[in-house]
Amino acid sequence: MSHPHTDALSASQFRSSAGLVQADKTASQTAWTVRRVQPAPRPRLAQRHYDMMWLAPNGDIMDHHTQAPALPVFENAFSSFARGALIPTQHGPIAIEDLLPGDHVETADGDFMPVQWIGSMQLDAKGAPARGKAPETLYRIVSDSFGWGSPAPDLMLGKGARYVHRAQALKSYLGTSEALAPVASLADGHRVIEVTPATSVRTYHICLAQHRLIRVNGFELETYHPGTAASGQLIGTLRATFMTLFPHLTELGDFGAMVHPRLSAGDLAALTSA
Repeated sequence: MSHPHTDALSASQFRSSAGLVQADKTASQTAWTVRRVQPAPRPRLAQRHYDMMWLAPNGDIMDHHTQAPALPVFENAFSSFARGALIPTQHGPIAIEDLLPGDHVETADGDFMPVQWIGSMQLDAKGAPARGKAPETLYRIVSDSFGWGSPAPDLMLGKGARYVHRAQALKSYLGTSEALAPVASLADGHRVIEVTPATSVRTYHICLAQHRLIRVNGFELETYHPGTAASGQLIGTLRATFMTLFPHLTELGDFGAMVHPRLSAGDLAALTSA
């Protein structure tokens, strides 16, 4: 037997309860406002001009002018020898600015190898305040500072130049008594002087078929090689961009083996203090 009063009350309570459920359901379905934040644009890498000449497979001399990032791993390939540096060739010393791909350069071992590639760039002697750049410098090695005729005459080098550092202490560190070190580490204000050119100066570097040592003005320096650290420095699209500067090569491995290991300025400081 039904009880109308009780049934009505139950229905009322049911409707009230259903309303609360519906209200809760409506509240739970309230849409969230999603604000999509645009990622900050990556800062554009500063660029600079680079010039290249290289030997084509058919023996033709090719040349190209381009822009690429103004990063040390790029700049070091174009900043070893300053204008006027004398490169030993089979026809005698030739100023770096007159050297051409195909010319045969005498190595420190006494053999001759053809130049495959020559890179150059113009130094910024005034600096670029907009990029926070200081004026670019050169290193002047005074004549006979490292023995008679080493160098002769005075030699002007860029920041990408590396000389042969010889020390018995290297054997326990690298397993050899010879390594390549940045010329900047020699700067002492007497034999090797850091200078800021009064006007813009062009600097150069060269590639042979193999990484070798050559005597520039009688002073032993390396030909160009990106080094083992380049693989970690050239990430993303940088590697492909870098390789466009060397049209005669395809990949980093094409530079071949290094004639000697390299030392950084920090390595030299650690060896000196040890």
